[in-house]
Amino acid sequence: MRFRPLAVGFVLSCLSPIAQAAPISIQPSVDPQHSLTGWTLAEIVMMQRGDIDAAYEALNQALKLSPHDIHLRIDTLHYAAMSGHQTEALDLARTLPADDISTLILAQEAIVGKNWNELRHVLDRDSHRGALLAVAAPALEAWQQAAIGKPDRALSLLMDASGLPETRRLYLLHAALVAQALPDPARATALFEKTGSVRTDPLSLQIVYAQEYGSWLYRRGQKAEAEDTIAALAHGSPLGNMLVPALQHAITNVPAPSTRTGLAILDLQLGLMLADAARQDNIPADMAIIMLRQSLYLDPSLTIARIMLADLLRENSHNDDALDVLEKIPSSSPFAALAAQERVDITIHLHDLPRQAQALQQALALNPGNPDYLAQLGGVQDQLAQHEEAITSYTQALAASSPRKATVWPILIGRAMAYQEKGDWAHAQEDMRHALTLAPEEPEVLNFVGYADIEHGVNTKEAMNHLKHALSLQPGDASIQDSYAWALLKTDGDLDQALPLLIQSAEHAPNDPEIGYHLGVAYWYLGRKLEAQDQWNQALADSPQPQDRVLIMKALQDGPHLAAFERTK
Repeated sequence: MRFRPLAVGFVLSCLSPIAQAAPISIQPSVDPQHSLTGWTLAEIVMMQRGDIDAAYEALNQALKLSPHDIHLRIDTLHYAAMSGHQTEALDLARTLPADDISTLILAQEAIVGKNWNELRHVLDRDSHRGALLAVAAPALEAWQQAAIGKPDRALSLLMDASGLPETRRLYLLHAALVAQALPDPARATALFEKTGSVRTDPLSLQIVYAQEYGSWLYRRGQKAEAEDTIAALAHGSPLGNMLVPALQHAITNVPAPSTRTGLAILDLQLGLMLADAARQDNIPADMAIIMLRQSLYLDPSLTIARIMLADLLRENSHNDDALDVLEKIPSSSPFAALAAQERVDITIHLHDLPRQAQALQQALALNPGNPDYLAQLGGVQDQLAQHEEAITSYTQALAASSPRKATVWPILIGRAMAYQEKGDWAHAQEDMRHALTLAPEEPEVLNFVGYADIEHGVNTKEAMNHLKHALSLQPGDASIQDSYAWALLKTDGDLDQALPLLIQSAEHAPNDPEIGYHLGVAYWYLGRKLEAQDQWNQALADSPQPQDRVLIMKALQDGPHLAAFERTK
């Protein structure tokens, strides 16, 4: 896809809401609504923010100001297709010179509309086909032949195109789909078996193959073989294993492939190929997004394309668009659990705790008692200061988990944190000791238990040993460096050992407010009070937890008060 290389260092003030609050009223020399440069810059800024739909609207406004700019029209077409404005994309494609995207979407529209004159015109006008159309053309022509009742001719075209190993199985799958219209059912079965499902294929392609072949077998009365075809998805794939029961149940409702379904599967295949190329070249996956949108336009029921589109949007930082795509998958879909997992992954990536909690609740509604979701929800609730709810979630996660030590100890530590935040030190200690018994060599356990004991002034000698051991296991971990240094300050007043560790810790985690507070305390007792105040002010700006905010504010007001230093006065 071609986009003009416009450098952006600013957004025109006419497009910024801040500009409306300017203290001096200055009449702009250009009406903001008629600034081509402004709308073009707005499109770039919207894409940087991950908002494809807003970027498309900005380009639409720019196009009104410069309707004869071919490059602008091409860009607007691409953004219309990326944001799912299919009617607008088709209208733009009809006014543009031939390129792969415009030719492909116009050709598919002509095929599903059985407008054969239009199809021939669209394909004939593009005499210099790019790589995308070169791959698509045999399948397009085959589905056109199938649509006019010539499946034998369609198969001939597909078999002729299947000589290259890179695209052989792509065409063979379409041949198997087309062959279902033949009077000889063995032909379709043989083509499905020839296509095969390879474990190195993307899971989405394995699912398409399993669904289409399984539904064909089921319609032929081979129920056991159909279920076995679906069950093969579980081999080596936890996600595939999660989907198998629902897909086996849904196989009775998968219809025979239509022309629209065949073209939608083609677009899914092309989208995955383009996405893989974009990852290898480290470039935006805009073309792949367009193909997956086109796939869903042709067949909205192809839910695996919806899952893959959401995943690709997330990869390219279009997180809100990805969530919108997932919302269209009903809870009754066999892919609902996969959509729920994708939704959780996106909200984690967004660092949006309320939305993450909502996504986890949705996932648990589909998969009640899932220990991983329950433990994740407990962690989110604890961060949202919903400590009682967090304890409940962690307790349910423990009850649902396997008894393996590696599974149990992280949940125990999580619940101990929630108990501690709630002020229930007795239960926190109980979970801490249990976790330490299960995982005595885990740095995270040693760090948490040691730090908690130091903060509560109990078992200080043992706590120092735990922290020292944790540091020996993970000497570069900022959290452990900070915990051990703070223990040295709080118990022994040992500035000589503590300061270098705190400086290292702050370098590794410069925006951690707790580390900033501790480093400020060390500076204060070294007499470097301005540096201490700088650290505390920065810590306040780094969104500390409420209890840490109180400590920092007190330190700024009248300094810290550590007993180890008070005793030496």
